[in-house]
Amino acid sequence: MTLLRVWRIFSAALPAVVALVITASALPAAAKPPAKQRGKQRAQAQAPAAPATERPRTASDVDRDARRLYDQAIELLDMNQHERGLGMLQTVARDHRGTLVAHMAHMAMGEHHLEQREYAEALNHFLLLSRLLEPKPGATQPPQEQELQREALFNAGLAHYEAGQYAACFPLFRRVTEVAEKTPWANQAYFYIGMSHYQLKNWNKAIDSLSLVGTEVEEAGKDGSEALGRIEIGERFYAKIDDADIPIMRRLDQPVRARVQVASGDDEMIEGAPVPGKDNQMLASAPTALGLPKLGDGVLQMIGGDVLTVTYVDDSTVDGQKGVTRSGKVKAVSTGVVGFYLGDLATPASVAYPGQPQVVMLRDGDLDKSPAAEQVTLTVTSRYKVEEAEKKESDDLLDIFAKGDDQESWRDRDSVTVMLTEVGEGPEIRTGVFACKVQLAVTDDGIEPETNDAVLQTQELDELVVKYTDAVHLHGDEPRETEATVKVSGSVNSGVTADQYVVFEELLKSRKGVVEAEALVGLGAIYKDMGLDDRASQRARESLERVDPIIVNRQKLPGDIVETAFRLKWESELLKDDFESASATYLAFNRLYPESVLADQALMTLGRSLVDRGDYAKAVAAFGKVLELQNPISAAEAQFRIGEALQKDAEKKAEAADAHNSKWGRLGLNKTTAVQNLMDPAIAAYRRCYDLFPESSFAAEALGRVVRHYVETENFAQSSELLQSVFKDYPDAAFLDDMLMLWANVAFRMGDNELAKAKLRQLVFDYPASEHLDEAQRKLAALEGQASGGTP
Repeated sequence: MTLLRVWRIFSAALPAVVALVITASALPAAAKPPAKQRGKQRAQAQAPAAPATERPRTASDVDRDARRLYDQAIELLDMNQHERGLGMLQTVARDHRGTLVAHMAHMAMGEHHLEQREYAEALNHFLLLSRLLEPKPGATQPPQEQELQREALFNAGLAHYEAGQYAACFPLFRRVTEVAEKTPWANQAYFYIGMSHYQLKNWNKAIDSLSLVGTEVEEAGKDGSEALGRIEIGERFYAKIDDADIPIMRRLDQPVRARVQVASGDDEMIEGAPVPGKDNQMLASAPTALGLPKLGDGVLQMIGGDVLTVTYVDDSTVDGQKGVTRSGKVKAVSTGVVGFYLGDLATPASVAYPGQPQVVMLRDGDLDKSPAAEQVTLTVTSRYKVEEAEKKESDDLLDIFAKGDDQESWRDRDSVTVMLTEVGEGPEIRTGVFACKVQLAVTDDGIEPETNDAVLQTQELDELVVKYTDAVHLHGDEPRETEATVKVSGSVNSGVTADQYVVFEELLKSRKGVVEAEALVGLGAIYKDMGLDDRASQRARESLERVDPIIVNRQKLPGDIVETAFRLKWESELLKDDFESASATYLAFNRLYPESVLADQALMTLGRSLVDRGDYAKAVAAFGKVLELQNPISAAEAQFRIGEALQKDAEKKAEAADAHNSKWGRLGLNKTTAVQNLMDPAIAAYRRCYDLFPESSFAAEALGRVVRHYVETENFAQSSELLQSVFKDYPDAAFLDDMLMLWANVAFRMGDNELAKAKLRQLVFDYPASEHLDEAQRKLAALEGQASGGTP
């Protein structure tokens, strides 16, 4: 029985790893905006499937003031005013928590920190966002939140990867492949899984993962409707063949081929490649291009609106028939994208200059109807920001009916209609790329621009806008509007200006109190380090006298001052060794600001310092407080650290029990056995870690420690069962070579020499750089010699 399905790959710029998995985007790579621009565009998006170059818009339920503040923050980041931009984003995230714009603020902050190589800060935002957007069981996740969650998970893995923490990124990327299957996120996740294994020198695992890049494709027309599925012209075309005879054909070295016929005349044979882990499937593919047919060149040439028919001949069916034809059809379309570019027609323009021509470019293969150069007409508009007072005077009536996603803060200054001509050389032009130049000129205030000329009047700090309505595209049957903008360059004001701010007395007192408390806490920490605990406590009490009134009056004060006051309060309480009060402050702060990671980080830092001091009971309590927080991003680590602290406590108690420091200890047990007998609380904590947080980077290590415990206590049956779970649930764990060696020893102790040899062979083959390689080879040779009758 054979199932033929035609697939399309999502538009994405995936790295070219091997020939069959290159994904050529329909847009030039340069068309993808930088991270900070993507943050602004996401604030305006309606359709999550829109290309990266489209200017998205916020949902209508987003507060207008919050959206305006978000947009201003993104503009500040674009102008390299990072401190001000981040401060505004933090205000949005804090004061509008739980809303879409707050989630976008966290994403923008994370992307900024990632761009600045501040990986720990970036990870905090991405992990928090992925936790906030985790859908509840049975609930339907809004498309925008779903896309944000996928991006947050992927970026969290990317932060680990770029920081060189390759083992830590595996669970996050694996999670992406689960929640974002058949999307570009899954393909890129497989790529970074493979590259992480490559960096760790796990060559075979790297090959396995990289071979999956490009296999996460969307099935065309899978909704069951009679409408044809669609593929993007210029992207690689995929056809999946599902046939139970494929394993036999592969053993007989018979190629699995499908025929692709294009309505405009092209006809190609494409050969299938194995899909890892799916014996009955092959994935056949070929590149596509806009143009006239060239038979037999391995490239599918097509024009907009072409129908592709894929045919596969099934030589043997379940009911005994021979040569049964299976076929599927898809329609070729081109998704239009418009933008402002430099003169090379490849580099997006970051700014437009008055007095200089500006290139406008459109890519849409559907508009290429003939071998001649086609033309298309578009309108380019210059617009300027309206001051708030002026806007209210003129737009009061309109504002009554305005929805939150409209951009009333902009007003048109001038517009021109331009003719874009298809670019190319030779007698036949089949590029689907249209371009023209728009002449820009500077106009003065109060002068009405000419409406019938070909010159676009602008001023400094204006914005140029071009829109294009795409009637035929990849994302559905409804016309789709794309929009591009570019700023007009502004001048530098070298004059002297003076700003005057009105400061309320309460605000001034609060800022003064925070500054003084910061100094007192710093001085108290110095006294604490010197062993002068009384002086440290005195400085802490003085600090609390300054921050407590701020917390009491928090409703009247800015959020950043209140957050700082809370931080100084718990730091002061820790200076006094008042752990209970500090813990209560952590929890109170978290209730007020559930989307802040400040309490989470402080508790984790406290727990680690207590472990370093050997105060394991208090460390366990501190880590336990993390688990009580709302949205704790360090919950998995906290649970793991609880197990680690309990394990160190067991080792400490075993050391203390060995009063005479003898070889066998008090009860006739050696030290290792004594420790294992005290390990039950730690083992329970480790089990809780991988049970509650199976997708975290700490779950695999927790499970590994449990396995080692059972091996050392000679509970081989339990060890063998858990070892199977390790390799099933954590195929990317960094210690799998160690686990294979343990498994071989467990199998040998249980009398299963064949299993022991199999695990040793797997270690030698999969982990040639392992520190256990020599030992594995010696034991394997001994077991094989024993099996052949030789001396082990």
